[in-house]
Amino acid sequence: MNLNDIVNIVQILGILAVIYSLWIGLKQFKLNRNQRRDLAIMECARSFEDKEFTEAYRLITTLEPGLTKEQIENLDEEYEIAALRIGMKFETIGLLVYKGVVPLDAMEDLVGGAALVVWKIVENWVIETRIDRSHSTFWEWYQWLIDRLIERGEANRTPAYLAY
Repeated sequence: MNLNDIVNIVQILGILAVIYSLWIGLKQFKLNRNQRRDLAIMECARSFEDKEFTEAYRLITTLEPGLTKEQIENLDEEYEIAALRIGMKFETIGLLVYKGVVPLDAMEDLVGGAALVVWKIVENWVIETRIDRSHSTFWEWYQWLIDRLIERGEANRTPAYLAY
């Protein structure tokens, strides 16, 4: 083996080392992305454990679907406050899903049904509030989220306790 052969072997080993490093770097990048996604899902789940959200959800889900703005405003003030609290939570979740921070399928499994239940109750109130306040973006991301859930068939999905 001469010096030329040794140089060629060293160059090949150098190229293999670079390729291996790139492969490791890409694996690390994917791992970090998955960890960020998992953390976002956990934070999302944790945010629904909030006592105020739970009480607001309990209160709103005692109402009939399709209430008008006037009907909700004629109820005790706590109902409108509860609707606002829930809506702002789902507004935030909708934006996080749109931005790709939280995957739609994870959000759907976590609270998709709850989002739909509340939307059926407050949809008319939201639409009328947009008109009355000239605020067309009021709960825009919540509605966007509902539209995605409906497109995916969340409203007709078999519950997990039956499906799995």
